Amino acid sequence: MVYNTVDTEGNSIVASGAIMVPKGMDNPGLLSVQHATIFSNSEAPSVDVGISVATRKAIFASAGYITFLPDYLGYGITGEMLHPYQQESTLASASYDMLRAGLEFVESRELANTSQPINLTGYSEGAYATLALARLIETTNTPVQLDLVSMGAPIFDLSGTMNFIIDNIKEPTECVPCYAYFLYTYHQLYEFPRPLSDYFNSPYDQRIADGLFSGENSADFVRNQLPEGVDLLFNPSFIDRYLNGGESELRAAVAENDLFYIPNAEVLLVHGAADGVAPVFNSDDFESRALAAGKTNLTYQRPEGVTHGTGIFPWGIGTLEALGVRSKMLASQ
Repeated sequence: MVYNTVDTEGNSIVASGAIMVPKGMDNPGLLSVQHATIFSNSEAPSVDVGISVATRKAIFASAGYITFLPDYLGYGITGEMLHPYQQESTLASASYDMLRAGLEFVESRELANTSQPINLTGYSEGAYATLALARLIETTNTPVQLDLVSMGAPIFDLSGTMNFIIDNIKEPTECVPCYAYFLYTYHQLYEFPRPLSDYFNSPYDQRIADGLFSGENSADFVRNQLPEGVDLLFNPSFIDRYLNGGESELRAAVAENDLFYIPNAEVLLVHGAADGVAPVFNSDDFESRALAAGKTNLTYQRPEGVTHGTGIFPWGIGTLEALGVRSKMLASQ
């Protein structure tokens, strides 16, 4: 599916996504799945080459949900542009405009009742995108009503996470490419004036500049082009500047995208305590903010010993269970 949305400058652009419709299912539910970090455009939902996002998320459609899968900007038919990784505004707008176009598609073909509440789910970057989307829906004048908001292993506090990474620079991490992708994206998106070599050690600065994150490379290729540790990735002068209170441009850009919203809809939050990509304090703090605000709509699961890579399983199982329970509740009303 292609649809109209806006780019990082607010200009109109045509983006893409996918819709999965369960066969032989009466009264299917509605679900928008925001995908996790990907490096290759071949994994985008609308491209669907090999074991793509669409293939992995088909389990939700098989559970009885018409499933909307936005590519985001930078993937699918917008694959020539850099994906605005972990940027709230474009993740929200691209996901919402895909959802709106998907609902029009469903209504035109009479596939489901489009006035029913919609469920949102996402893991990792998809969790951040899901919260951004929920915030847009609940705080602006949209006709969409939400049922369940399910998020796994998020980074909501980008500033706090950046501080944590730099403060623990020698600690092992599960995804050095994720941090390289994030810093490179912000360097490009916010037009930082200094060269990449001010942030990244050689030869990684040149590899990144030569298109490592162009969307043409697999996750394995990207990983093999970068060091095993963040301390080997980042230039020591960058680390020193950051630890001494410098990097004001970077700090401001990151803070602009900190996301501390607590939805009004029912929330399922799952975050492995041993997550080596998205520090678990992101979800601990989310729970604290929800409780401080008097919210009673949060179910928080924090499985011990679970990493970022393995956390998708308890989150996926918990989401399917929550969707099944919510569906039964709606059917009984």
